[in-house]
Amino acid sequence: MSPAAQELIERAALGPMEFIAEGGQGRVFRCTQLRLPDYSGALAFKEYKPGQVTAAGLEAIIAVRSRLPEPDRVRLDAMTTWPTRLVRDAGKIVGILMPLIRDEYVHVGQSLTGSVLRKEREIQYLFLAAARCQKLGFPRVNLYQRFAICQGLAEALALLAANNVVFGDLNAKNALFAVGPGRFDASVMLVDCDAVRVRGTVSAVPQLNSPDWEPPEGERSQLTHETDVFKYGLFVIRTLSPGPNASTARDPRRVDDVLDAQGQGLLRASLGSQPAGRPKAADWAAYFADVHGRAGGVSTAAAAPAGAGSVAPAAGGGPVGNPQAPAPGAASGQPGGWTRGPNGEWVRAARR
Repeated sequence: MSPAAQELIERAALGPMEFIAEGGQGRVFRCTQLRLPDYSGALAFKEYKPGQVTAAGLEAIIAVRSRLPEPDRVRLDAMTTWPTRLVRDAGKIVGILMPLIRDEYVHVGQSLTGSVLRKEREIQYLFLAAARCQKLGFPRVNLYQRFAICQGLAEALALLAANNVVFGDLNAKNALFAVGPGRFDASVMLVDCDAVRVRGTVSAVPQLNSPDWEPPEGERSQLTHETDVFKYGLFVIRTLSPGPNASTARDPRRVDDVLDAQGQGLLRASLGSQPAGRPKAADWAAYFADVHGRAGGVSTAAAAPAGAGSVAPAAGGGPVGNPQAPAPGAASGQPGGWTRGPNGEWVRAARR
């Protein structure tokens, strides 16, 4: 199936660009002036090296977004860095347009020498003990916010599943989180979305299983909605029991004192050896929406994430740390963005 006209943009139409990074897959540029009618944020052009991707896989990914009704497309854009256009040059697909990561998903602080440091809020930081997070300069994330993060990730995976998309390589680095402004507020953003697979198609790049996130042995060659739920179950354990060995934890008993009987049942079923017996991501989303709502929060499904600052007891005990430093550009009102370079490193791409 050929891409529709609204799914394509010619490379020559991207306008002025600034180089950001280069890696094994290709190069990334910030589009300094380009704006799209269906996406208001800053954009990056990811140009692939020859032979690195399957064009049909990219076409299927772009088509998912372009065919969504507007409310669902808005939700997808809030929850992911979903590619927005195929980029064509001389009749060939050479790359994609994708959103830059918003500043609220980046923590900015100071080093011991006073220089500015930035760390992308990858979900791996949710697995660390509170003292370790504080040493790294991160604010502690309270239990209410952890429930909201679990809810947000489940909602994102449920939206993908409803549109026949397998996320695939869910791991500690390809989802980001933001917290605040209130003690119940938090959100999640999935990144590296050019690696997802639309069911019935070949993924643009091979779908992998990152170390410590592998599903059961028989499910590792073909990733599915069920393996997404299995990996989500690992995420729940690790997010709700931060501290020693959390980043590799697989025992659901670690969170028996955090989840009620229904949550414990969902978790054990998610980690079961039989894929057919696992719940849906939507089941998890409904569960955490109820838990979060009873705690006093609201659904994060369609809300744009805000700035941060923790004011409630942190998961793992102890008082909440000081609010995080403002995101870059916040004071000037000129937000920038971030993108993962082809070599896997996060790179700043400030908006002028």
